[in-house]
Amino acid sequence: MSKLRILSTYLQFRNRLFTSRKKLEAYQQKKLKKHLAFVTEKSAFYRKYKGHELKDFPMIDKGIMMENFDTINTVGIKKEEALEFAVNAERTREFGDKLKNITVGLSSGTSHSRGAFLVEKTETEKWAGFVLAKFLPHGILGKYKIAFFMRANSNLYQSVGSKNIRFEFYDIYADMDKNIEKLEKNGADILVAQPSALLMIAAALDEKKINIHPETVISIAEVLEKEDEERIKKSFGTDVIHQVYQCTEGCLATTCKYGTLHLNEDIVFIEKEYIDKNRFIPIITDFERTSQPIIRYRLNDVLVEKKEKCRCGSACTALEKIEGREDDVFIFHGEEKEIKIFPDFIRRCILFSGNISDYRIVQQADGSISIYADIDDKMKEKVTGEFKKLAEDNGFKLPEIRFEKYAYDKNRKLKRVERVS
Repeated sequence: MSKLRILSTYLQFRNRLFTSRKKLEAYQQKKLKKHLAFVTEKSAFYRKYKGHELKDFPMIDKGIMMENFDTINTVGIKKEEALEFAVNAERTREFGDKLKNITVGLSSGTSHSRGAFLVEKTETEKWAGFVLAKFLPHGILGKYKIAFFMRANSNLYQSVGSKNIRFEFYDIYADMDKNIEKLEKNGADILVAQPSALLMIAAALDEKKINIHPETVISIAEVLEKEDEERIKKSFGTDVIHQVYQCTEGCLATTCKYGTLHLNEDIVFIEKEYIDKNRFIPIITDFERTSQPIIRYRLNDVLVEKKEKCRCGSACTALEKIEGREDDVFIFHGEEKEIKIFPDFIRRCILFSGNISDYRIVQQADGSISIYADIDDKMKEKVTGEFKKLAEDNGFKLPEIRFEKYAYDKNRKLKRVERVS
């Protein structure tokens, strides 16, 4: 591990702030030109696009990436060997090894289709420097205990460790009560976890089962719902829950000091496929990924752009929220056409009904709605009433609604709103 490269990247991004959109875009074009020249030289899949502009490159997604895995990557790793290596690491829960000196991870995300991702040493070091620049409250010379809740203890995350930065991994597949006991013993200055884990830790704090006071709390991996964010803030006694919007395709957004989520447009170029005035699907090109190039990669996420500029002054796009997956938009039957309802409006049916802390709303393949929540009959009537109002306001026929007992499955990401296709 090159500590010098980590430090160099840290210093590069620690105080960088593009306040001019024009200067940001000029910087992006310079980075794009250099990156595309490298990719078209090293990747067999992209070789025929040498000398072309970004708009001439094909748009890809996870399916195309995995189908062409062998020719897209620049390090000579085959798809089958990458998947076998990654699956074995997941089974054994041993994540320190590398394949041909490359970090290999398994990606399932919330789209349920299995994939593999590759990250080489230089990329790991740059990633580490960038993350440290964004989230160390007192700079790199301070001392920190970082508690990291993840399903896989990849050496990609371990790379942030150093003499004064102690990194402790917590396996979310392990018993959560034991994890909380371990967290109480070790303490944490920075706590990094998915919202589902943060909610469990928040409950332990409320019940006086644990006494920790992290200076920074960071939400990762799952969509952070507004109501969950407020619960976590209250339990931890903090004004800001930071977020990292990261997937296997790159670190796409991080929060500023005011808690606003900004696209990391200084390390990724993002084309916006608008669904409506404020919602868009991101199509990403990562300047730094060389082992497995990410060029015009269309994600399946719906992002909501913030209308007003953030007071931090950054020219990078500010987000109101990450709404969820494109395929989690509910589809209903109207008089003459299908009616699509975004997840945010589905969540409001719960929010407007009263104090319901834990829930999941699933539109089944037959169009019916299953609501998983431990609520009484009176509350069920309120929720049903909100759905009836939603149907009337948007002109669709309300399908059957069924209420079920709520249960959290730690083997999958928490999704409050989901459509089963």
